[in-house]
Amino acid sequence: MIHRRDVSGITAQAERDLLAAHHLNSADLIATGTEAKVYLLDSEQVLKVYADPDGTQAARLQTLRTFYDRLDRGRVPYALPVIHSVEQHGPLLATREALLPGRPMGEVCDLTIPEAEALYLDAVTALGALPPPSGAGPRMLLAGPGTPGAEPGLGWHPFLRRLLDTRLEAVHDILSADVPRIDTIVKDLHTLLDSPYTGPEAVVHGDLYPDNLLFAGGSVSAVVDFGTFTMTGDPLYDVSGACVYYRQYEADRLTVWRRLLDQAADRTPSSRRHLLRAYAEIIAILTCDLYPENHKPLQATGHYQWAVTVLRDLDWGS
Repeated sequence: MIHRRDVSGITAQAERDLLAAHHLNSADLIATGTEAKVYLLDSEQVLKVYADPDGTQAARLQTLRTFYDRLDRGRVPYALPVIHSVEQHGPLLATREALLPGRPMGEVCDLTIPEAEALYLDAVTALGALPPPSGAGPRMLLAGPGTPGAEPGLGWHPFLRRLLDTRLEAVHDILSADVPRIDTIVKDLHTLLDSPYTGPEAVVHGDLYPDNLLFAGGSVSAVVDFGTFTMTGDPLYDVSGACVYYRQYEADRLTVWRRLLDQAADRTPSSRRHLLRAYAEIIAILTCDLYPENHKPLQATGHYQWAVTVLRDLDWGS
């Protein structure tokens, strides 16, 4: 199953010790994500710091390093990450990575203007040209033991069906209280996923929201933070997710999503447009419980409410 590592597992003393070993301090922090903290090492490198609570993070990061090394970078119009090394520091891990150009799109762009939406969709769509590395194994890049799809050779639809059904075991009863149509939605998804998939396949980032796209010089300059959700599959999965991740917690989010999905549908062959809705629903179910907030029940957290809105209120008909 999908297990997201959490930056809150980075303990203060261990972090100070790691930074001192690299002649850094808190002033060198340039970004904090959900899974890592990023420090500027020099003009060409950053240091990303991860917690390693169960001793499995090193293997995950080495897998990610190999994945990056094998990407056909010339197929996309922007930079992609490079990991130079993976280092153990007590209970923490650090990667030395190439400093990529630009700043997160959500920080430097006015996301409310049509030009930003078009640039965003262009960049997300462009990633669909990135082929899976040759000799790729499981569909899910960082598949752990027991993860649906950890075995090589599983088809895209069977993989998603197993992933979906495993997550539903944990969240169905919770969602059913807020999404009265959840059983109908799941039935329709099962019907789709029980049919063979014959479309294109590419690298699927899985978490393409605006801050995972770097922006410089008037265009998207890099895509970052492949990992937990990265897999091999239908590139429309990323397009659909990106549409409902855009300004995902804003008051007008439904209007924004419908507009983006309409634009995405216009770029998609008519025989495949129905997949945009299906993938948005699958993503909402798979991630609805992955972002807990301190001292809040799941139903009160922002990401769970985002997922409920996708499943219950999106009402997008293309």
